[in-house]
Amino acid sequence: PVYDLLEGWLRHKSDIVNFEAAKAICNIKDVTSKELYPAINVLQLFLSSPRFTLRFAAIRTLNKLAMTHTTSVQPCNLDMENLITDQNRSVSTFAITTLLKTGNEASVDRLMKQITGFMSEISDEFKVIVVDAIRSVCLKFPTKQAVMLGFLSGVLRDEGGYEFKRAVVEAIFDLVKFIPESKEAALAHLCEFLSVRVLRLLGVEGPKTANPTKYIRFIYNRVILENSIVRAAAVSALAKFGVSVEDPRLKRA
Repeated sequence: PVYDLLEGWLRHKSDIVNFEAAKAICNIKDVTSKELYPAINVLQLFLSSPRFTLRFAAIRTLNKLAMTHTTSVQPCNLDMENLITDQNRSVSTFAITTLLKTGNEASVDRLMKQITGFMSEISDEFKVIVVDAIRSVCLKFPTKQAVMLGFLSGVLRDEGGYEFKRAVVEAIFDLVKFIPESKEAALAHLCEFLSVRVLRLLGVEGPKTANPTKYIRFIYNRVILENSIVRAAAVSALAKFGVSVEDPRLKRA
């Protein structure tokens, strides 16, 4: 069988062959934890390699694997902790985002502080990886939504390209959708970055909040200041407030 062949190559004298065999095993569809064990052992050894390329290749593979086999990757947590301070930011970014997936709730605050410290030093590509990991953690540990939302709203104000900003907005959208406790705070942060999609979300979710009128000013500004497409979305959102909110003052406005 293919697995037996790959498992044998894990003991090859070449590091590259070892890694490619381990990676191939990790990519096998419906692979079991028992089958993953020898491959993860090899990747764990590479995490402490003096060669940057091996450390990077191993942590990137474990990062991907942690999305589907979190428990299998957890034995590597201590080795990944040591990579948080790696001189190469690519390695340290993958280490922290993997630990966010495999760690427990108590470790989230500490990891978030470390991420915040070097977000300005990494490329947009790695920022997107960080944001995707944070979105997963939010859904895994809903009680940490305030910390995560604070981080996401902060990076949304930072410099960055379209894909990075889109990833942040999508993460906040997921908080609104899946964590009801975060809805009002998330909508308040999104009010500072009103796009057509955000205006549509405000039109749907805003009228359901405890104080819907606080969003009106932000939406109305878009009617005055923006281009025709955004103005149309803003008018549509305002109409939904008018229809949905039972407040005489709002009806007169």
